[in-house]
Amino acid sequence: MSSEGDTQLISARKSSGFFAGNIDILRQKQPDIIDDLITAFHDAGSPHNDVVTIISKTGVPVVKVGDITVHSLYDPIKEAQRFVSSLQIDPYINIAIQGLGMGYHLDEIIAQSGNRDFILIIEKDIRVFKAFLEQRDLSGIYAQLARNCKLYFAIGRTPIELFRALQGMALTIFANGITVINHPASIKLDIGYYTATGMKVKDIFQWARVNTISQINASEDFASNIFANMPEYLRLPGIKRLFDIFKGFPGIVVSAGPSLIKNIRYLRAAQGKALIIAVDTAFKVLLGHGIEPDMVVSIDYTKHNERYFVGVEDTNAALVVDPEVYPGILRRYTGPKFMISLPGKSLCDWLALNVEDKGGMEKGLSVAHTAFLLAGKLGLSPVGFVGQDLSFPGKMTHVRGSAMVRRSSVQAGQQDTVQVQDIFGGTVLTTTSMNVFLRHFEELIDQYKGEYYDLTEGGALMAGAKPMPIKEFLMTKTGLQLDTKQIIRDAFYRPVKCDYEKLIMAVRSALSGLRQVAKVSEEGKKVVQNLERRVNKQATNYNLRKLFEQWMNISKELHSFRDVFVLLGNNITDVMVLQARNSSFDFDSWDEKNPDGLLKFLSKEKTVFTALHDRCEEFMGNFLQLQKYLENEVARR
Repeated sequence: MSSEGDTQLISARKSSGFFAGNIDILRQKQPDIIDDLITAFHDAGSPHNDVVTIISKTGVPVVKVGDITVHSLYDPIKEAQRFVSSLQIDPYINIAIQGLGMGYHLDEIIAQSGNRDFILIIEKDIRVFKAFLEQRDLSGIYAQLARNCKLYFAIGRTPIELFRALQGMALTIFANGITVINHPASIKLDIGYYTATGMKVKDIFQWARVNTISQINASEDFASNIFANMPEYLRLPGIKRLFDIFKGFPGIVVSAGPSLIKNIRYLRAAQGKALIIAVDTAFKVLLGHGIEPDMVVSIDYTKHNERYFVGVEDTNAALVVDPEVYPGILRRYTGPKFMISLPGKSLCDWLALNVEDKGGMEKGLSVAHTAFLLAGKLGLSPVGFVGQDLSFPGKMTHVRGSAMVRRSSVQAGQQDTVQVQDIFGGTVLTTTSMNVFLRHFEELIDQYKGEYYDLTEGGALMAGAKPMPIKEFLMTKTGLQLDTKQIIRDAFYRPVKCDYEKLIMAVRSALSGLRQVAKVSEEGKKVVQNLERRVNKQATNYNLRKLFEQWMNISKELHSFRDVFVLLGNNITDVMVLQARNSSFDFDSWDEKNPDGLLKFLSKEKTVFTALHDRCEEFMGNFLQLQKYLENEVARR
């Protein structure tokens, strides 16, 4: 202990005894992180070196890292209270806290978190987290959480790992938002790291927004296309026939960025030396220059994408599609065709279960992402990108000759624009949505850990893809000559089998479940409408509570139809967003003289019931058509 007059600090290097119990709690709450944590604790060594725990003047522990004390040495709890009270946090928004220390600010935030879905704690230093686990009782912290609020720890995660983890929370992030709270003293320990992770949290909101809005806006078209493409799904071979068949052979992914025109002549020499995968927007441009790619990828669900194949005859390029693609493309294309399965897309999962898994793979946010992911599934390595500008060189949107080409109107200072680093060390202007695509490429490159080269020779810098002239790539990364198209044709012509009788039984089962959910949803809608009328008339007698009990029983009954909701899945994203949106309404404490909260809640429930009923009706119509087709096929055989 120091002499009188000095700050009274007592060493607290010894564990308080909480550590083992806290590890057991984390094993229950976040079992996926335990093995990595234990390994990291071992690698960090003991003692903590420059990370020490000391006792503040008020008797609670404080962590110190080097010369930085992460909390007040006098009253860290009061300091945390002042800090959190100054933040004015939205009561519903999800929170990412950057910097943990001893977690006193976490305590204060939890106290305000009755309506949040989750609080994420980002802490870079495993030694700080170990000190926290030694001195704080996690059981008490978890006990303070509201019933619906989850607590997650992200310790020592890279920014891209953090982005990837948050993707699984996209629905609540889109519905309720997410905000970053920087713990001031913790941020000083590594400003670069916390700046990068903070940006990734902001990026995930944009990713969730783009992904969710796209799914909601296009869900009806997606489902319609999948049903229309089901006969093709039954007949076509799956892309899994080609998985890893080109292992170790180089590949080139060709997009339709403006810079493609300056590199296109080199692609002719690449044929047979590298497997060329083109996105659909670049396909006719390549053909016009005498270059036939090995594969062309098309995933767009809209009719306008059919124009990329108009006039294309007698091609040996293999078309790779997913079940959501515009059906006219499949009908028009005369060359070899392969089908992708889309894990996580409900109707596609139903097809994979009841027909065949054609080869599951992600498709990312754009056709270029799909082409890149396909290259990985084929086993291609190294992989080069051509025409992947993700910006507007020459103020053009696409390569000359593409049906999509036009002059870009994007200018600095406009809304939804951003400056990003280019491959020359300067900056280049791009749109917010293109920046989302860029960041998603970087996330995928980090996830799949391969040898990647940016052969675009312009545009935005793509982290993880080394810039290289395409001529150098062809000279140094290619060598072996393969008849790539013959290998693909051999896989295409192998027979495809389908059990039609089994599929008819699955269709009948789906129809039965959909009819029941449609009926119950219609009943729920009527009950909610009756509730609305009575609330508007201020008829708040016992019948109102009886109607509310009917609503609860109907909601409970709906939840019992799990198979139907799995089938509807992402086709009811709008419903799931509504249900994910947090609300402060409580029926037991609502004010009869101020019914706005209840009416808003009932309006949401009516929308949910209506959407469920309508979606079931749409699916029933499509399944009935499929059933008729299948029965005709069985009769014909």
